[in-house]
Amino acid sequence: MPIRLGTNLKKVYLFLSLVFCLVIGNYLVASKNTVKSESKSSLIYQNDKPNKVTEDIRALYKQKAKEGRTATLEQKRIEIEKQIVPTPSNIKIKGETIEGTKVEWLIPDKSPEDKIVFYVHGGGWSRGGLGYSRNLGTILARETGYRVLTIQYRLSPENPFPAGLTDAEKIYSSLVKKIGPKSKVVIVGDSAGGNLTFALLNQLKTLNGKYPSAVVGISPATDLTKESQLYTSDFDSIHANYHGNDINIVDTYVGNNDRKNPLISPLYGDLKGLPPMLIHAGAREELLDDILAYAAEANFQGVEVTCKVWRGMFHDFQLMDKASPISKQANTEIAQFIKQQLGT
Repeated sequence: MPIRLGTNLKKVYLFLSLVFCLVIGNYLVASKNTVKSESKSSLIYQNDKPNKVTEDIRALYKQKAKEGRTATLEQKRIEIEKQIVPTPSNIKIKGETIEGTKVEWLIPDKSPEDKIVFYVHGGGWSRGGLGYSRNLGTILARETGYRVLTIQYRLSPENPFPAGLTDAEKIYSSLVKKIGPKSKVVIVGDSAGGNLTFALLNQLKTLNGKYPSAVVGISPATDLTKESQLYTSDFDSIHANYHGNDINIVDTYVGNNDRKNPLISPLYGDLKGLPPMLIHAGAREELLDDILAYAAEANFQGVEVTCKVWRGMFHDFQLMDKASPISKQANTEIAQFIKQQLGT
């Protein structure tokens, strides 16, 4: 059983940690003296004020979120697949099918074969595919110089939990087996893909599978019970994902399963022994409390985790790489972390 902070103590811990970061404007090494005397973990508050372009993007996102409440799931699926950025000529695209699941490789010129980034896309478990994955996938390939593998996992509501997670585990395990024991993999997941990424770690522990070298969570959904929320009343909604006109994406994904199942809400898992983590969150996003709760819990259980909160930024802001200098900076830092873990 994982070590758990009491609900009240956890909220006080999260609140004080964030307040310290807000005041200091630098970084705070998170204390975990109840476990051992030293910690390599850190909670960082990025204090640079977003520029006007970034603020305009945020305003546009908020407007689209309002409009999205009247869109059907099929309309949302069509819209998200239109959001494809051009892939540079020095990054080759190669599609294949692994054990019945479609995947796509984004391969930079002269990229090593033994260092892989496995990217699990977001989209509320109900939208997105290989085309949409090229957005952040291309950014990761460009910034790291490593091969990026993306996945067309099955979507809800047609394929609810655990279908998407099963696909992610199947592809990851097949990848590890194919590239050999000396190869290295970092898993990156954003939003719902971040949920699947951290859930996959919990599943690998159960299966005694090989962990990746490290994990990156971008605005990950870590607690579908919503019990970890503390102060989100004025925060930006998540592109109307939770309150669409046609479905509630969490309800249709989870069904009647226990939301505290660690494969559904990774926060409630036994996190001891998990690989190093980098977690990014926007200070204005609805999932901030859940993200801070997961980072605190991972740190409390001995995981080396760096959690960075970006002032004034929104959910999944890294996708705005070409428009926002802060998004560009965040992606550069993600790439630096991946390179440190896989080796330059």
